[in-house]
Amino acid sequence: MGRLSKYGIALAPSGVISGLLKGILDLWSYDYKNPANAFRDQSIQLRNLCDDALAQYTTQLQTELYGLRQNLPQPTRENPYPAMEGIEAVKALERYIREIEALRVQVRSAVSPPNEFVKRSQAENEQFLGELVEVDRELLQALCVIDEDVIVEVRRILQRRMDRVRAFVAS
Repeated sequence: MGRLSKYGIALAPSGVISGLLKGILDLWSYDYKNPANAFRDQSIQLRNLCDDALAQYTTQLQTELYGLRQNLPQPTRENPYPAMEGIEAVKALERYIREIEALRVQVRSAVSPPNEFVKRSQAENEQFLGELVEVDRELLQALCVIDEDVIVEVRRILQRRMDRVRAFVAS
């Protein structure tokens, strides 16, 4: 029987189930020496770095957007409408920031199939996960200098990565 509080509610049920859950939480079942797990960890770390780079870029763009908004001329009685060039610049930068945020979501949600879904030999799994790590390195290298052209290239790299995952899992 588990420990009970003074209200009769089990605080921490004891037994095999809670022992297994605690083991999973303490990573008893995680073999960090397994090359497949090491490749998954590297892939996650690389994509987290990519996400951090894109987050910093988004922060920089939002600062520039704030400056653009502050520099829009205030409407006056003689000129009730601000300059259209300024408004278009603000709208274009807002669209670009939304693109970068969508790209961050794509980077964070890029998958590495777990062992349960990959029905291949251990060597094939390791080779595949190693390929994904190389693609993630290429992704991070592309993000060293970020601009509009790099964003297009990052999208291509992510699409190539997704196509590779789909082909591996489907076959």
